[in-house]
Amino acid sequence: MSDDFQIRAFRPGDLTQMQAVREVAFRPVFKSLRQIVGEALAPVVFAEAERAQADLLDQICAEDSADIVFVAEQAGDIVGFCSLKLDPETKVGEIGLNAVDPVVQREGLGTAMYVYALDIMRAQGMIAASVGTGGDPSHAPARRAYKKAGFARAVQSVYLYRTL
Repeated sequence: MSDDFQIRAFRPGDLTQMQAVREVAFRPVFKSLRQIVGEALAPVVFAEAERAQADLLDQICAEDSADIVFVAEQAGDIVGFCSLKLDPETKVGEIGLNAVDPVVQREGLGTAMYVYALDIMRAQGMIAASVGTGGDPSHAPARRAYKKAGFARAVQSVYLYRTL
């Protein structure tokens, strides 16, 4: 990873830049998902996908959220973020919504953020970690970064759609 990235805790003033990173990072993902399900289903099943994800990020970053959120900065600009949940009963931590600006992808930032998340989990007494991601080609960069961070065991899940 480039030495000019810094990872730090989320601050409320970060949310606007985080939403911009989320939007640009997930644009090809939503395009891919719409192509996969086709013209008949895409406007129905993914009609509000971007808005729902933006709302999710707002919820994750809300003052009353139990999620842990951190950002990655480069030259004072936010270029990535990651959220995680900790379950003190099961001792399983979960990496949640996260994104890396495409301008700095393939520089190791995603992997560095996941390793950072795993360090937080360990420090909080978690004994296992999980992350969910898509199996389509647009999620391949995320899957590579998760593997580089040590995620190796996968349970496959498939969503099936049809028109009615």
